Amino acid sequence: MEESRGFYDTNVLIAYLFREENRFDIARNVLRRHATRALSIISIHEIHMFSIKLGVETKFLDIKTLLDKLFRIEPLNQSICIKASHLRKTYKLPEIDSLVLATVVCLKYKHFYTFDRDFKELNNNVVEETLIHYLT
Repeated sequence: MEESRGFYDTNVLIAYLFREENRFDIARNVLRRHATRALSIISIHEIHMFSIKLGVETKFLDIKTLLDKLFRIEPLNQSICIKASHLRKTYKLPEIDSLVLATVVCLKYKHFYTFDRDFKELNNNVVEETLIHYLT
């Protein structure tokens, strides 16, 4: 297990929690890499919506406390929102993706893991101090 902190996009946790075919093993492996794991508060919303769509909201609510223990849930603030605007323009990212990446960058996480194709062009690039890992 690496000592540095890892930050995970919502889709990594969804792949793991919902055992997505072709992604589960990848998600499990990257989730094991870091002792300190983090998510954006946006991920809580996205995972909750996903659970509602699948009709498993009760299960999500049951595991939410566990998520709080396993992950640092990082909030948004004004600095992150300002940084997101710059990242959005520079890297042509959608709004939510820019907010998530800004959270990672502002809080100086060394690794960011995602299955999101919007980050494909950033794979193996460092944004400030953060290495982007686009998972395939």
